[in-house]
Amino acid sequence: MYQKLSKSGTDIPSLGLGTWDLKQGECSRVVSEALDLGYRHIDAAAMYENESEVGTGIIDSRVDRAELFLATKINTLGWTPSGGQGPQLKNKNIIKSLEKSLEDLKTDYVDLLLIHWPKFETNLGDMLEIMYEIKASQKATEIGVANFNSNLLNECVNLGFNDLFCNQVEYHPFLSQSKLLDTMKNLDIIPVAYCPICRGDVAKDDVIINLSEKYSKTPAQIALRWIVQQNAVAIPKTANLERLKENSNIYDFNLDEGDMEQIFGLQRNQRLVPNLESNESLYPWD
Repeated sequence: MYQKLSKSGTDIPSLGLGTWDLKQGECSRVVSEALDLGYRHIDAAAMYENESEVGTGIIDSRVDRAELFLATKINTLGWTPSGGQGPQLKNKNIIKSLEKSLEDLKTDYVDLLLIHWPKFETNLGDMLEIMYEIKASQKATEIGVANFNSNLLNECVNLGFNDLFCNQVEYHPFLSQSKLLDTMKNLDIIPVAYCPICRGDVAKDDVIINLSEKYSKTPAQIALRWIVQQNAVAIPKTANLERLKENSNIYDFNLDEGDMEQIFGLQRNQRLVPNLESNESLYPWD
């Protein structure tokens, strides 16, 4: 569980806990249990409306803050599960939004701060300027993005922001991200995969089931191993203690090259998270 990827002197554990849709006491419990099991990467977001519970789970675990890689995301959309579509985040309120996240997370800084979706009050350059001001203030160690396509990543570099830490996107065996992954490799941007087990659909696929039997692993473990062997990070979400244990047990085997290719062959353009209607024309998926 302690395998890490490194960039710019910062290490990120290749397995983390996603916290989307974890609510109230369940969220705190799962975060605490994950940390007790040895997880050291927690992925949060202002949009999820549970940062306070994530922070409580971290405190309850008694894991030293310096040992933890904590990520959160700026909600540029204004959408939340409880309120639906709210007002878009204004540039002047970005730092205030982060300060609220830090208060809820019960920490002075995050290891990684992401732009959650590519929607900006003015333009991408203005947003990145503010994000890097936050990094300079040491309230975020690294800056990254989420749900960015290849054109947007190249635009970041063309604007002079060539040290983005990661791009967090949906990625699993049934969704090829080959173009985007090639772009990230060329730009030295770490891929972070959400929905890495396709919300359990990997357990229904015959190829993955056969591989799970070959390696004496579960289908979820096969899918997660496939991702981390690509020098990418996986952040599966679960509220189940046994699944937390299962998901973390992926570092004692390697998939053969031929088996990796079998899984690559499963892609069928299956997306669980749709693009935003407001972004589709400007920022279509690769």
